[in-house]
This record gives sequence, structure tokens and C-alpha cells, in this order.
Amino acid sequence: MLLTRLFELFVTGNGFTGIVDTPATPRPADLVRRISRLIRTNGMMNEGDRVLVGFSGGVDSATLLYVLTKIREKMPFGLAVAHVNHLLRREESERDEAFVRETAERYGLPCFVERANVKAYSRSTGLSVQHAGRDIRYRFFNETADREGYTRIALAHNLDDQVETFLLRLAKGTGIRGLSSIPPARERIVRPFLTTYRSEIESYAAARSIPFVSDSSNDKTVYERNYIRHRIIPLFGELNPAFREKVVSLLGDLTEINTLFDERKRSFTEKNVRRLEGDVHVPVAPLVKLDDETFFRVVSDIVADMAPVVPLREHIELVRKVLSSRKPNLRLDLPGHLLARKTYDTLIFTMKRPEPPITTVFSLGEGRTSIAALKIDATVTVVKKRPSSYPRDSFTAHFDLDKLGPRDSLAIRTFREGDRFRPLGIDKSVKLKDFFISRKIPLESRKRVPLLVSGDLIAWVVGHRIDERCKIDENTRRILRVTVRKSCQPPSISD
Repeated sequence: MLLTRLFELFVTGNGFTGIVDTPATPRPADLVRRISRLIRTNGMMNEGDRVLVGFSGGVDSATLLYVLTKIREKMPFGLAVAHVNHLLRREESERDEAFVRETAERYGLPCFVERANVKAYSRSTGLSVQHAGRDIRYRFFNETADREGYTRIALAHNLDDQVETFLLRLAKGTGIRGLSSIPPARERIVRPFLTTYRSEIESYAAARSIPFVSDSSNDKTVYERNYIRHRIIPLFGELNPAFREKVVSLLGDLTEINTLFDERKRSFTEKNVRRLEGDVHVPVAPLVKLDDETFFRVVSDIVADMAPVVPLREHIELVRKVLSSRKPNLRLDLPGHLLARKTYDTLIFTMKRPEPPITTVFSLGEGRTSIAALKIDATVTVVKKRPSSYPRDSFTAHFDLDKLGPRDSLAIRTFREGDRFRPLGIDKSVKLKDFFISRKIPLESRKRVPLLVSGDLIAWVVGHRIDERCKIDENTRRILRVTVRKSCQPPSISD
């Protein structure tokens, strides 16, 4: 409903802060002066910078290159061009590459060219040809800047690109987060033409006789952006001649709204999100109190940071459902081999690390036994003299040896379905699963908890409780002490 209302507002121009009903007006003819002022005001470039221009050879990038060569006459900075031949249009692609090289030579600039099989990359990644080409271009520009020492990468996106991108995202059902302005500067990427309409650029190129090449694929409406450009925008222009200005104004308002939500996300993340041994832990209580949009941003950023995926809103909604359940332990498989687990009062994100179940029963004899599969050492000692007191150590336990049964039946294993034992102080047996739940032991950890067994008897849930039937009493004649420690660790284990 929000997006529908916003859509009505920018078409009609009624009732939304920041949207004014002013038709497009010609901009100053001297594009160099205006772009120079914009660059200085926004700190896009500084004297001494080395600027790499993404140069397709089209009118936008050709004009940008021309304007930058004029600006650097009064504001010295280095300049070079970078071009990707996508190998999509055969002779045209070769013509474009040749034009780029000739233009660089005419200006006396370094020229870097990449020839990339975009179709093959598209097939291997599942991306559309347009997205595949974009990925390759940005990667090449950044790698070239890193290798050659360029401090800025200048791209020729213009105001019409803003409008087209907005409509594309709206048509694909993006959330409000996707409806922001393209940033004029982010890290070393700068876009000096982002407040300039394409028509202004074309008029300036014609007036200055700036040479460029035309891409015939720009007229093919089988491509999404071209369909928006040639079919959709003209229709909206008939409804409202100031349509593009409405979109630009709306984008400004949406960007402010997004800034607010991003600040809420940042504040929550700093206070609550913690990384522990590669996992991400978030307390459930403050997380569920977040508004839907901030919740989406917090969780989707965690997912995107941990896994090579773009999380969809439906994935994030599934996480919220998990948190709203009364069940204390739930798990949710997310894309990118990521697992979200609610463990009582904590939401834990972890990359799946397949661990085969430990089904081996490890026999124990007197002395120390190392169990590599569980990363523990178990030490068994027959106590000859009854101690006056027992150490308060969750990982050392004392048993009535005669109640344990034959000493050669002593072993360590892990949890099995149906296991029961009788916790110390309880007069009846309980399911081990229920005991784990009462102790709030995470579901994923339960099959790693060592169990000291004697035949079918679970004598000790290591680190937690011994069995009532094995306890020492006034009739005990022989005592067995068992100590369990983490392998290669000092003699202490936290519960």
C-alpha cells in the first residue's frame, strides 16, 4: 500500500513533501562550469587525484571524458580510461573498442581494455546478460584502479538513469530500501553527471561536436531498461509532463527515509549484534521489538554479510516467524548454506558445518583416555581413601564404584534417541531430551555432550548431573573419580 500511494503521489504531484509541480527547464549551457562546481562542492575529486573513467564510447561517457579534460585544466588531476568489450555485438563491439583506444590516444591518456565473454559468464552464474556485464565492468574497474593506483572511478550515470532504475526496482517489487537515489559518490566511485538529464548531455555533445559511438542494442526493448526507457516513461510523460522531476523529488524523500532506517539499523547492530567464533548472535527480546523495516535491514545485512546471497524479504519474514514461535529451539535453513537457530533467548546465525554424528562408544580404563572425536581427555581413578570434601567442579564426578557394575563396562558415548536417566535428587527417570531442554542446552550441541555410561546406565551427563543411582552414600565402600577435560587445554572447562 505504501508503494502504491507513493506511486500515485509522484504521478499526480499532490500532497507529498518535497514534490513540486515544476516542468523540466533547460540547464546552463556551460556544463563544464556546473559539473566542476558539483565536483568541488561534493568532494568528488581533489587536486592530485588519479581518475579512471569508465568509458563505453557512448554519448554519456564520451561527454563525461570531454568535460573532465576541461575541468582538469584548472584543477589538476590524473586521467585514464577503462573499457570492457562485452563481445556481444560482434563488429559493433570491435568498433567500440577501437573508438575507445583512438579517443584515449587523441587525449593522450592511458587506456585499459578488458575483453570478456559476458554471455558465458551469464550462463555460469545464472545472471541476466545485463547484470553479468555490470558485474564484469565493476570488477574490472576496481581491479584496474587497485593495480594502477587510481583513487577515483568516474562513471557517467545521469538523472534519467535514476528514473529508470527507480521504475525497474518498483516493477520488480523491491522494498523501500531499494527505492533510494543512486549515490553521487560512494567510496572511490563518483558520478558527476547524476544531476544532469540525458537530453542535456546529448545537446552539449552536439554543440561541442564531441565524437561518440551508438550502441544499437539500446533500441531493443527486449532488454528491461530499454523497455522502461522507450515504452513506460513516455506513457507517464503523457500523464504528467513533469513526471521525471516527480520521480527525482520522490527519490530524495525516500533517500531521507532510508537514511533514518539505516541509522536505526546501525544503532541496533552496534548494541546487540555479536560475532562469536564465526557465528553471529543476536538477543531475541530487543530484535522482535524492532519495526518491520529495521528488522528486515538488521537480519538481511547479517545474512548478506555471512553468505554470498541477496536475501529476499520472504526469507526475513520466515526468521520473524521463527522468533514468534513459543518453541524454545527452532532452526531455519536460509540460502547460501546459512542456518538461523533460535536457542531460547538468542538468535544464532551460523554457516552449516556438516559434522557426522558420533556413534562410537569409547571404552574407558583406569588412567587417562584421549577421545579425539569429542576433543576431550577422560581420567578414571579409583579413590582409595574417602575424601573429606568433594571439589565443586562440574567436570569431575565421584561415583559408588560398586553401583556402576563391572569396571570394563565403563565408556563414553553421545546422545541417542530414547535415552533416559535419573538426575541426582530425582526419584524417577526422565528423558535425556527433556533434561537438555530444562538446562537450555542448544539443540545443535546436544549430540556433542559426553555421556559416561556403564552398560545401559547413563551414570553422568558430563558437565551437568550424575545419575541418582550411582551416588555415594553412607554404605559406599569404593569410590571412582572421573574427570573430563578439553584436550590440550588447562584443567578447566566452563559450563
